[in-house]
Amino acid sequence: MFRFPPMTALVRTCLVVFLTSYVGLLIAVNWLGHGELLQLLALNTTALWYGNLWQLVTYCLVQDPSPAGVMPFVVSALFFWLVVAGYEQTFGRRKTLQVLLASLLGASGLALLVGIVVPGMLYGFGPLTLGAFAAYAWAMHILRQEASFFGVMPMKPLTMIGIILGLSLLGFLASRNLLALVGDVGATVAGVLFTERMARPPGAPRRPKRRRGSADLRVVQGGKSDDGPRWLN
Repeated sequence: MFRFPPMTALVRTCLVVFLTSYVGLLIAVNWLGHGELLQLLALNTTALWYGNLWQLVTYCLVQDPSPAGVMPFVVSALFFWLVVAGYEQTFGRRKTLQVLLASLLGASGLALLVGIVVPGMLYGFGPLTLGAFAAYAWAMHILRQEASFFGVMPMKPLTMIGIILGLSLLGFLASRNLLALVGDVGATVAGVLFTERMARPPGAPRRPKRRRGSADLRVVQGGKSDDGPRWLN
């Protein structure tokens, strides 16, 4: 039977930060008339070149302050809990923090490059969830294991990543926000590359292509302790 994983301290802290920033924006924009906060905190590819480098990380604190943005925020928070808490149970808090940071910067970095040609804005913490999701799915792919799609149905890891990116594409077709799609792709790539790096100890040669059925990789359960290095092998 489907159930959410236990809410870890890390996930709880992140959700409190996201909720606090969201409520603050709702009050500042809708009640106090400070709409400029959206331009200040969201990743604005035009303004970023003028020194607003903090936007590379603060964009995840910005949500749609309109009434239509309430339910998307709730759904995004639930998926963050589901994905990130599950990842932390498997790989530990340190690796979870690292993959969230990689996803955060992977999304903003690719959006910044694309924004040179197509200016726009990126906001929301969805890329962090997607990066952790892609990192977990890619780990299952390396291990040649079948994964569970949000704990509901078994599915091949690459199929899971394809479905999530397909949903991001649908979101782009509906919103016409190219940078939102680019951010999702950047976070996905960052999650995959993070797992590839985690799959071998520092200084080890590049992981060769593996034959199907090889079983010398295993997931190290690390949700309760962060002592010592953890790799997939």
